[in-house]
Amino acid sequence: MLCYGVYNDEWLVLKVQENIPKVKSLYKALCLLDYFDSDHPERGIKELSDLSGMLKSSVYNVVSTFQMCGFIEKNNSSGKYKLGKKILTLSNVLYSTDPTKAIIKPYMDKIAEECLETVYLAFPSGTEIIYVEGSYPPGVLYARSIVGVKAKMYCTGIGKAILAYSDEELVQSVVDQGLEAFTSFTLSDEKALREDLEKTRQRGYSIDNMEHEYGIRCIGVPLHNSSGHLLGALSISGPSLRVMDDKVAFFAEKLQEATNEIKTLLK
Repeated sequence: MLCYGVYNDEWLVLKVQENIPKVKSLYKALCLLDYFDSDHPERGIKELSDLSGMLKSSVYNVVSTFQMCGFIEKNNSSGKYKLGKKILTLSNVLYSTDPTKAIIKPYMDKIAEECLETVYLAFPSGTEIIYVEGSYPPGVLYARSIVGVKAKMYCTGIGKAILAYSDEELVQSVVDQGLEAFTSFTLSDEKALREDLEKTRQRGYSIDNMEHEYGIRCIGVPLHNSSGHLLGALSISGPSLRVMDDKVAFFAEKLQEATNEIKTLLK
């Protein structure tokens, strides 16, 4: 298992040999928060009990405590629970004080302006990736916020750019969790995925050819710091009718130029 975090402006990559929490009760309680996502913004006590394997009484006690602290709120109309505003407050602190993004964002803005496509920054989150920043072409009046959204590593360009340069333990973990086919182009076969990751390493960039979403192509490039640690990846994403084969190499070059410069700035 790989854990990534920020501490005093330095990115730490900690390899945990065994996933054994020090405080098991706290770990089980915090895991309940993971069951809330964009597809399931509300959950009932029984749902959380079924998903976690915890007794309903235990779930109720944990949820009530989270509610008291503002991490969970109750929808009185449905009787179910949802994430509370305290999480939004904490996420804003993380988002607004991250020095890493402050360094990377100007490069993203420049690429978006030059390539006239959307640029994303993502970091690994377990066997998934989490989007932490986006830059959009000039003239875009509205763009859906992707900050905090998670996606699979194996079927996104930005995720495959990370996975290709990760250790075998993470790759195998991704495979073991199952390679769900989101489209007919998804590499849902282990052999095909591993061959694609090898091509990514040879090229220096990944290609998502509508593997996660029909009509969307993505080119991803890994992002390292000055010590060579893998932090995440940058990507250019756009409609497949615009991101044609003749643009792929140009987009990859722009991303690589940026990541090479960023690398020297991140300790």
